[in-house]
This record gives sequence, C-alpha cells and structure tokens, in this order.
Amino acid sequence: MAPSDPGDTVMPPAFVDPLGHAPLQPGADGLSLIAPGSGTVWPVSAGIADLVHPRPQPTDPAPPQFDRPLPAVEEAFLRWTFRAFGGDEDTLRRKVIDKLDLAPDAVVLDNACGGGANTRLLQERLPRGVLCSTDISLELLAHGAGRFATDTGCRTIWCGANALYLPFPDQSFDAVLSTGGFNQFGDPVRAIAEMTRVTRPGGRIVIADEGYAPWLQQTLTGQMVLNDNPLMACAPPLQALPAVAQEVRLEWHLGNAYYCLDFRVGAAPPAVDLDLPHEGLRGGTIRSRFEAMRQRHETETGADR
Repeated sequence: MAPSDPGDTVMPPAFVDPLGHAPLQPGADGLSLIAPGSGTVWPVSAGIADLVHPRPQPTDPAPPQFDRPLPAVEEAFLRWTFRAFGGDEDTLRRKVIDKLDLAPDAVVLDNACGGGANTRLLQERLPRGVLCSTDISLELLAHGAGRFATDTGCRTIWCGANALYLPFPDQSFDAVLSTGGFNQFGDPVRAIAEMTRVTRPGGRIVIADEGYAPWLQQTLTGQMVLNDNPLMACAPPLQALPAVAQEVRLEWHLGNAYYCLDFRVGAAPPAVDLDLPHEGLRGGTIRSRFEAMRQRHETETGADR
C-alpha cells in the first residue's frame, strides 16, 4: 500500500499474526492475509482486514440483540451519556487526545475505536501521520470507514482486532488511545501489556472509560448510577500498569463518571539504588533489610511447622 502523499515517508506498521506475531503475507486472491508458519488465512473485505483472534466459534454465546443497527446503538448511547452526565463531547475528546502529545507525523493506534468517534479529531492532529483504527466489531469498523475521508493527509487504516491480541509488531506506535470498551476487554493486565508492547519507548498510552468516582459510589446518586450501568463500578486499572509506566496521571471527567488514566512508556523500570547504606544506628541497605526480613519470615514459618 502506497503512502497517501508521495512525499510522505511515514508508513503504517505491518500486520502480524495476532497470536505468534509472525509477519502476514498477502494471499494470491488479493482478499486475504496469510500467516506463513501456521497457514492461517485472515480475510480482507472492503479494505478492512479481519484479524480478530480468537476466531468466533459456533458455540460462542449469541451477541446481544438490539432494536436498531449496532452503529446507531453506539451513537445513541454516546448522545445519552453526554446529556445525562453533562459535558460537551467534542471538548472532552479533544482534552483526552491532548494527553497523547502527538507530533504531526506520529503513528497512532485508536484501540477499540468503535464507529470512529475519535477519528476526525485524530486526523486533524496527524496531517502527516498514520492512524490505525481497530475494533472487534467489523460492523462498527465498516460504519466508521464509510464516514471519514481517507485523503486528509493522515493515512487512516481500519482493522478488525481483539484488544488482547493486537496484530502489530512490537514498538509500532508513537501513542495508543482507548476510549470506551476497556472495561469489557476481559483481562486488564493483558490489555495494557499489549498496548505497552506495541508502543515505542517515550510514547503515551491513554485509557478512558466508565468508572464512577469512588468517593461518590455510596451516595444515593451513585447507587442509582451503578444500578443503571454496572460498568460504572469499574476502577481505573492502576494495578495493571507495567513496571515501565512513567508520568502516570489519573483524572475523572464527565460528572466524575468516567476516569482517564494515562502514562508514558519508559525504556526500563525506574532505577533504585538498593545498596545505598542508610544513615543512622540501624544501618543496612534496602536490599539487606529485605533479605533480613525474608530470613526472619522463613525461620518463623519453619518453627511453626
């Protein structure tokens, strides 16, 4: 695939097998991608690669049934949310996107993008960049791909993907955004590990989703909000952050009903001098005190047997 502008040298990341991360090759039919090792065939329809892993099975639970197409359900939910909790959608999305610290030629992943609620705003920030928009719902992706121009200068790619098995090589992106959906990924530790894996050191990851502020959950309003939407009881996934997370920030927005957690991906965990001697009578170091505590615990545990 050629860049959208002949002078544009920013290329999108190559697709890889979402499980083994081996590079995929175009199928001879031009309508598929193939994993050379396993021979797995991933279909491509209307320019959207379906790289969702694991593949749907006949025994999977039936998807929820709605009274209208899924894109209309998503749009109705967003309209209702901003009316119920107060706030301007465009203003809030811009504020969240600001946290990505994007350069005009950045390569960005909009993870679980739905029907593309962030697409236009991200394209504006990436006049010479690349935007990869992924979601597990091909119906929402097709809707989003049909709504937005592809000749904005920002090269926009739509791809079916499970957030727990991202089909991109390590360190593919300058930034990763996930607004809505994170609480339903199923495994917050793996989800953040995958986002971290595909982010270059120095890049930012921003996660925003439902989560009523903990200091409000026991109020009468909070109890009604949680009864209406159990996902509002979700807490920001602080314990799922990787050891390399730096400059961690946490805020609540939209009537304190949605958290926004973001961090910068460091090259390594922060350094601590574990062997610097303490001043004072007790002495020792962080390491020696820890070893002494562990030995005491082992001795006490052995004596109790």
